[in-house]
Amino acid sequence: MTRSLVGLAFAALSLLLGAGVTNAAPVSVNCPGTASTADREFTITTDPGTAVCLAYAPGNLNGNGDAINALGYITLDKSDDLVSGALPQSLTATPPTSGLSGTFSFSAPAYTDFVIAFKSGQGTLNPDWAAFTLPNGITSGFWAISGQQALSHVNLYGKLAVVPVPAAAWLFGSALGLAGFLRRKAAV
Repeated sequence: MTRSLVGLAFAALSLLLGAGVTNAAPVSVNCPGTASTADREFTITTDPGTAVCLAYAPGNLNGNGDAINALGYITLDKSDDLVSGALPQSLTATPPTSGLSGTFSFSAPAYTDFVIAFKSGQGTLNPDWAAFTLPNGITSGFWAISGQQALSHVNLYGKLAVVPVPAAAWLFGSALGLAGFLRRKAAV
């Protein structure tokens, strides 16, 4: 699929999902992003925002203590497994396995800092997988793999969102502590 077709497909999907077409053009990112024709390129297209190639390598990426988990990310879901991860069935990849291009989308409340990783067949070209960090607010896009070895699976990773305690709670706790201290002092 050429880049112009990916852009047109993304605009059509945006209209179907009710997102409308934004002023910003969809942005495609390749991983590893080399000019070599002897390697495999993974591409994702998001709108708006630019994903970043986080990591790529030969071998497997299974979401069970793999290279992305080692970076502090939690496996949220896997397209080839309906039960694994912290949020099973939160990821939709079309197709979930096989094919050289498709779409992805997910819903993962309470998580941030998302990474989406695509694994292809092993043996002919490297890398066998590539992982992309997604811009804040991006939960869908298009993917493509160069070469003839199709998608094996897609993994979604994230980090648990830190919920800040409002300043009022800290002030209230401090006031209670001060009141207890003064009451104890007055009783002496």
